[in-house]
Amino acid sequence: MYYLGRRDVAALLDVFGHLYMTSDVVLGWSPIEKGTRLIELEGGLLQSRLVWLGVALAALAFTYTRFGFEHLAASAWWSRLARFGKHGGDAHAPTPSGSDIASTAPISVPDVRQAFGFASCARQTLAIAWDSFRSIAKSRGGLVVLAGIAAIAVIVLPQNFENMGTPLLPRTEYVLTFLTASVTQPFTQWVITPLFIVLYAGELVWREREAGLGEITGAAPVPDWVRFLGKFLGLSLILAVWMALLMAVGMAVQVRMGYYKFEIGLYLKVLFGLQLPEYLLFAVLALVVQGTVNQKYLGHLLALLAYVVIAFAPWLGIDHDLLVYGSAPRWTYSDMRGFGASLGPWTWFMLYWGAWALLLAVVATVLWMRGLEGSPRVRLQLARLRLTRPTAVAAATAAGLVLALGGFVFYNTNVLNEYVTPFERAERQAEYERRFGRYANVPQPRIAGTRLHMEIHPRRREVEVRGSHHLVNRTPVPIDTIHLATAPGVQTGAIAFDRPATRVVADQELGHATYALRQPLQPGESLRLSFAIHLKPSGFRNSGVGRSVTAASSFFTHDFLPQIGYDPRRELFKPSERRAHGLSPRRLFPSLAEVKAGGDVTGEAGEDFTGSERIAVETVIGTDGDQTAVAPGLLRRTWIRGGRRYFHYATDSPIGNEYRFFSARYAVHEERWTPRSGSGQAVTIQVYHHPRHAANLGRILRSVRASLEHNSREFGPYPHSFIRLVENPGSGMGAHADAATVDYTEGFSRYNPADDPTGLDMPFAVIAHEMAHQWGGAYALAEGAPLLSESFAWYAAMGVVEETYGRAHLERLRRFFRQPSPIPPIRQSVPLLRAMDPYAAYRKGPAAFFALREYMGAERVNVAFRRLREKQRAGAQAVTSLDLYRELQAVTPDSLRYLLHDLLAANTFWQLKTERASAQQTAAGAWQVTLRLRARKVTVDPAGVETEVPMNEWVPIGVFAPSGPGREYGGTLYLRPHRIRTGQQTIVVTVPRKPADAGIDPYLLLIDLERFDNVEEVEIEE
Repeated sequence: MYYLGRRDVAALLDVFGHLYMTSDVVLGWSPIEKGTRLIELEGGLLQSRLVWLGVALAALAFTYTRFGFEHLAASAWWSRLARFGKHGGDAHAPTPSGSDIASTAPISVPDVRQAFGFASCARQTLAIAWDSFRSIAKSRGGLVVLAGIAAIAVIVLPQNFENMGTPLLPRTEYVLTFLTASVTQPFTQWVITPLFIVLYAGELVWREREAGLGEITGAAPVPDWVRFLGKFLGLSLILAVWMALLMAVGMAVQVRMGYYKFEIGLYLKVLFGLQLPEYLLFAVLALVVQGTVNQKYLGHLLALLAYVVIAFAPWLGIDHDLLVYGSAPRWTYSDMRGFGASLGPWTWFMLYWGAWALLLAVVATVLWMRGLEGSPRVRLQLARLRLTRPTAVAAATAAGLVLALGGFVFYNTNVLNEYVTPFERAERQAEYERRFGRYANVPQPRIAGTRLHMEIHPRRREVEVRGSHHLVNRTPVPIDTIHLATAPGVQTGAIAFDRPATRVVADQELGHATYALRQPLQPGESLRLSFAIHLKPSGFRNSGVGRSVTAASSFFTHDFLPQIGYDPRRELFKPSERRAHGLSPRRLFPSLAEVKAGGDVTGEAGEDFTGSERIAVETVIGTDGDQTAVAPGLLRRTWIRGGRRYFHYATDSPIGNEYRFFSARYAVHEERWTPRSGSGQAVTIQVYHHPRHAANLGRILRSVRASLEHNSREFGPYPHSFIRLVENPGSGMGAHADAATVDYTEGFSRYNPADDPTGLDMPFAVIAHEMAHQWGGAYALAEGAPLLSESFAWYAAMGVVEETYGRAHLERLRRFFRQPSPIPPIRQSVPLLRAMDPYAAYRKGPAAFFALREYMGAERVNVAFRRLREKQRAGAQAVTSLDLYRELQAVTPDSLRYLLHDLLAANTFWQLKTERASAQQTAAGAWQVTLRLRARKVTVDPAGVETEVPMNEWVPIGVFAPSGPGREYGGTLYLRPHRIRTGQQTIVVTVPRKPADAGIDPYLLLIDLERFDNVEEVEIEE
């Protein structure tokens, strides 16, 4: 239920109450509530506890009534029934004394040659394995249960193939993300597999003992290792069948959704080659625990505790995978990248833990419970007798493999690469601030331009860069010292200036260097900083290998370049972490009153943390001959040298200091867009995409063209001569905008919007949102910054959607935005002008702008944004949300100033409800609709305290005809604003036709969190 979006039902069905503790109800508490309020037994938590208390009592009552103290016969019911009929009701009638059975007679026993060699052991192993498999398969919790779970998965999984209201293609690589999960990941639906392994292991080990046959089987001439190996193989066969069932589930889901491009090879690789070994390692551990503990349920408990330690090791402070049984860096797969280099580290860790599993298996065979003697002293004596030379050789071999493989892994993770614990990483961040934080406000030159020569070697996963920054002193004072922040994880070579300079500080661990200029850089002067960078992996880390550069595709940002000045992004932000490391409290973001204390955000902003302004970027980038490389700017020329392809890019106008680089086997689509009006410059549209990911190419291009047309008309000319869209490797569904570039993850290609007119074209809307960022400008990193970025981008995208698809499609998009998932609403908060949370940025902010547009017209709101953008382009100081508020005030009529204040300057919520709607036909044939309404308006502060605000304002009243399939409302019979006051009131309107629905603010223009009580079905009165 949790994965289907029914978190309330999931919390109710949660045995331990964990989901309620981590629910939006608790996480949505204000900082004051989190510090003072206790979790009380009320609401959803009380309901959950009552439900499970009832279940527990019912289970106890059922067990009590069904429990019997007699020993049940082991024979089947039909055998007992047959004996009952034969002996007149006595199923255990004694054998007559005169029968032949009671007599004795000598018999001839043939001389059988006994063999105890390897062939016999192999036959015994296979027999035990098959018998173990059959016993589990035929049990109540065996294959029937697994098949039932698989059938449920076939029914449930298709509901996961949707993102933001749009269906997704069930491609095999995406289906597998729902069918696989590491044993170390407890918060997945497949946590049931380790639990089944614990159950099955106990049943296999204790099967003979519980049947009273333990002494007999213990006396059989079967080596302990044969017994252990046979049971392990039987359990392994069950797990292999489970993997086959999951494979069938995946293909059944694809067939059910009309997708028939099965990738059988990928299913086999992932389920049997990657997922199954992880389960087998845990199966060994579960069998070892049960085989060495002389109590079944104690063994269950210890095996579960072992699983808890494995699954929650990071929470217990155990971070290195060498210390957590069965752990390994997670493998990854995508269409563009394949498995990349992720299989190497995973394989080495699995081999290492496989050696441990072998050693544990040897220990288990030595300590295996056999016979009646269960005391530790006797078992240790038996263990010494069982420690034969072959057993000792096996143990020594396993121990040697553990040391060899563990040493190799340790050499890679801790010698070739530096292993840093989370605490050490936080301490380094704190030390960086303590040591260099005093230089945060020291005047530094700005980056005005960057030149790069980049060599990407995909197969070697290596990047070599030679480059330079053009630095300009834009401050009013001379600069005699330059601070550099070097990137971690890359080798930054020699740093050189085009004037004499001496290196004063070179802290490689913290990534900070200081250079003293022999002659200070005077105001207005410039200099050139040259650098060399080498990105080359050495072995693998505890977290695996980097995915920035792989043989099939590469994708990385400019962050590996040396940046100018102190970097506040490296500081600790959480108050608890700052206290733990002895740092004073600090704001996450500067307040609007002290905006000059903060730098500017990157991307569409004019400045970033490193102190650069809009810059020019020129790049020569080389890659393998079968790949296409992409860098910021226009492609000036391309050539081939030495079997490698080279590309020369240069920006056509200054961009923000945030940009990215790509290299892959791209298919390229290019076209030209010209404004419909004929005025303005033409724009070249380029799309670089994976050759097999062209399904949404038409939607992407349609969105780009519509965005260029709408935004250029409403907010000003597009600032570049081209727009480039690039697909990057990764399984996510997101997109990101830089100057003249929009990159989207390859998961974006899974979108499968139907041509159904009642559907939602989310790919179109997402690209329109990212395109709107191209009209952004320099804004300060201060409170309210998301209002200028993400809120504006979605507001502009809504205009593009409406202009292209119509108002009905726009309303479907707005309905999606009102859903509580994936971004839940936040009631207690600061006003939008100061808010920084995702709900304010992506939901409440766009809704506020749209409400202003509906109340006072799109032209007024768009003029305010256009003027703000012109102010940004004029080179003035980076703007804040207050600058936008002033521009909106200038275009807002006096009669609507209250609304502007309520939406942006106060955290206001409306509570509008239609208590009853009725209609009666008049003598003239029209219909008189009577609505009984209740209205209330409140403001909520960050502590959750509500303050009621008197209402006396215009709110739309709507009456609608019967709706059709897939439509929220039918034809509009009446939609006009009415003066609404606080409290209950009645409004009567007349419509020409019979109404079906009526209510207040039907399209939820105002911020009303209870979205289902605004409109009610009309009651027809006779």
